[in-house]
Amino acid sequence: MANIITELEKTAIPSLDIVGRTAIYVFYSSYKYVRQLSRFGDLGYSSKKARYALLYVDTATLETVVPKLMDLHFVKAVKVSEFDHLDMDFSSAFQETIQEAKNQEAKKAVEL
Repeated sequence: MANIITELEKTAIPSLDIVGRTAIYVFYSSYKYVRQLSRFGDLGYSSKKARYALLYVDTATLETVVPKLMDLHFVKAVKVSEFDHLDMDFSSAFQETIQEAKNQEAKKAVEL
């Protein structure tokens, strides 16, 4: 029993760090090869009719995965999602919307 406890104490506990991931759209020629894409990341969605798959890959390994995907014989194109590069600060857009609403109210008041 003591041996089991010491062995459990020696085993490393993996950290629960949040790993960044990026979406990749893979356009393929045939649906029968879609299962092979799961070797490169998490397969989120695949469309049989439109012939594309959504694949989630760790951001750290993105630079090595994209060329490997392009080398596959059934892959036509690979597009990396631009969602990580979007500006998520909407405070200026919110202020512009409020200003436009105030201007429209002022125009209505002048017309009356």
